[in-house]
Amino acid sequence: MNRIRSVAILSASIGSFVLSTVAAAQQAAPPMRSNTQKLMLSLALGGTSIKSDEFENESESGGGFSLQAGWGFTRMFTLLVDASGAVLGDDDEEFVLVHFDLLGRLNFASAQRAWVPYIEGGLSARVAGQDDIEIVDETGSQQVDLEISGGGFTFGGGVQYHVRPEVSLGAGIRWTVGEFSTVKIDNVSVDGFELDATSTRLMFGVTWWPMAGRR
Repeated sequence: MNRIRSVAILSASIGSFVLSTVAAAQQAAPPMRSNTQKLMLSLALGGTSIKSDEFENESESGGGFSLQAGWGFTRMFTLLVDASGAVLGDDDEEFVLVHFDLLGRLNFASAQRAWVPYIEGGLSARVAGQDDIEIVDETGSQQVDLEISGGGFTFGGGVQYHVRPEVSLGAGIRWTVGEFSTVKIDNVSVDGFELDATSTRLMFGVTWWPMAGRR
């Protein structure tokens, strides 16, 4: 009987010790400061420029915006799509430049750190267009809508600061290199156009992970 009582007391002591140890470990664990997993949605504003030897002014710049959505498969890797647009040039010769990106992002993330630097790269499509351009040929002058488009490669990086695990403020820069290869005048498209250009985008925005903390 005494032996059974001793075993019961020992078991209770071990159980109490284990529970207190687990509770202490949970209390000692640092809180989560950042999240880079699952669905992410982002809105950003900033500046865009494009440079080419074929341009009259060599480079043009202006303001724009960016919308992106992505999925963090792990804390370190995110796949995202991005659409950004900007109005470039002078008031008399403004044109629109649009980028569509499919990017992979490598996050240098730790759940206990609010700052998350990253690098990214992938494929892009670019479209530049201007309405009501006046052209002159042997038949006279006329106004047309002009559009050029092509593909390219994008690379860049940035940093995000998480004000909450599911919300961050960030800044990033991207460079896109490639060629505009298609010209469209009104409704007529012609391939074989060759215009090498490099575009740069500097953006400041806010990102939201709506599924942060969900299993």
